[in-house]
Amino acid sequence: MLPVLAARAAAVVMVGIAAFQVALVFGAPWSAYTQGGETEGALDTSGRVFAAVSCAILLVMAAAILARVREGPLKNAPGRLVTALAWFTTIYSALAVVLNLATQSSSERAVFGPTAIVLFVLVVTTMVGSRRTR
Repeated sequence: MLPVLAARAAAVVMVGIAAFQVALVFGAPWSAYTQGGETEGALDTSGRVFAAVSCAILLVMAAAILARVREGPLKNAPGRLVTALAWFTTIYSALAVVLNLATQSSSERAVFGPTAIVLFVLVVTTMVGSRRTR
């Protein structure tokens, strides 16, 4: 049961971050909290494209971590695909911890450092407590 709860919580966190990325794409003035916080206000065009790509990746990762516990839109996907996407999610989550704690942006570090740590713990809990084969 713990892996299922962890997967659901991880998916909620990822969808929340994806919503943040969508807001950035549409011009929300929160650039201090993303992409190193190098700009003030809204992101420029390339930053918005990056945010859109990040949003898509986050949604695929949310579906993958749910599929790992046989839930969500990818629950019937081939086991090897789910496993590959879930491991990608794990690696991406670990990298997010490092990048969000190392950023020069104090705002990004304060908000997304802890968020990345929580997400990583949830993803690892899901991965350790579940095994997806088919």
